[in-house]
Amino acid sequence: MSGYAVICCRLVFGVVFAVSLLSKTRSRGRYADFVAAVPGLAPGIPVRLAAPAVIAGEAAVIVAMVLPGTAPLGFAVAVLLLIAFTAGIVHAIRQQQSVSCQCFGASKVPVGPAHVVRNGFLLLVAAVGLIAALGPGYAQPSVGVLTSAVLTGAVAAAAVLLTDEIADLFRSNH
Repeated sequence: MSGYAVICCRLVFGVVFAVSLLSKTRSRGRYADFVAAVPGLAPGIPVRLAAPAVIAGEAAVIVAMVLPGTAPLGFAVAVLLLIAFTAGIVHAIRQQQSVSCQCFGASKVPVGPAHVVRNGFLLLVAAVGLIAALGPGYAQPSVGVLTSAVLTGAVAAAAVLLTDEIADLFRSNH
């Protein structure tokens, strides 16, 4: 079972952080949008430090999810990033700031409770992945278990990437 959990969780973080990183760095305009959102989510931290630190952290998670034997480090870095991201989101909500997340591409949706829930889910996935990766060694899973883990991870990653759209389905203004 731990092999299933590690594969599934590695896939979730590999995909989610790859999309996040690419969405911020694919063009100068996208990077500028990301940098413009940083002060509202990381008050008191200089943008010239915070923005590159987020980019480097996300890249480190991706690399750790791909390389064999480094998943525990990747999950630990992901937890630290998610705690920081969640703290920034909660701060923006409490200050009633209209700051868009810029997590997975151009978004005009201000951060809100759905983003906190999304990050809580990702923290849970990181904890499961970390515990499973640090647990006793596991045998290479069968093709069926591997396929199931990949499909589960892909569905979970898709749900995370579509947070704004899913939350919009439940808003009462429709």
